Amino acid sequence: MTDTAPVAPIELALDTSADPATAWVAISDPARIAEWFTEASPLGPVGSPYTLDFGDGSVVTGSVLEVEPGVRFVHSWRWEGDDESATTRVAWSVSSAAGGSRISLVHDGWGEAGLDADTRDDHAGYWTGYLEDLRDVLAG
Repeated sequence: MTDTAPVAPIELALDTSADPATAWVAISDPARIAEWFTEASPLGPVGSPYTLDFGDGSVVTGSVLEVEPGVRFVHSWRWEGDDESATTRVAWSVSSAAGGSRISLVHDGWGEAGLDADTRDDHAGYWTGYLEDLRDVLAG
């Protein structure tokens, strides 16, 4: 975890027939997030804490870094118990797209956090699976 070489961000997108308002709720409302991802704290204003609890002792702690309601929010990401320097950033955005909306995810800051490409790749695999679950929830 000490490799500080540039590590590419994770950049994923999901096109859905859900309208942008529905897509926004799916990524920002704790009750909806629990349907496809995990237990999440409510999305508060910039500076408020943001926590994801996977229920198995794995907890992500962070804070809200940016919020544009209905459009975009960014939060910091650090596994509970890890050094503060191992903090990355996750940005979610929703935009209109033909026939519905596009949900975009960018998880970056790997190299700055002292994390390597293997750690990034592990997260990319998890995110891909979670976005597939989100697609299913929005389709159902």
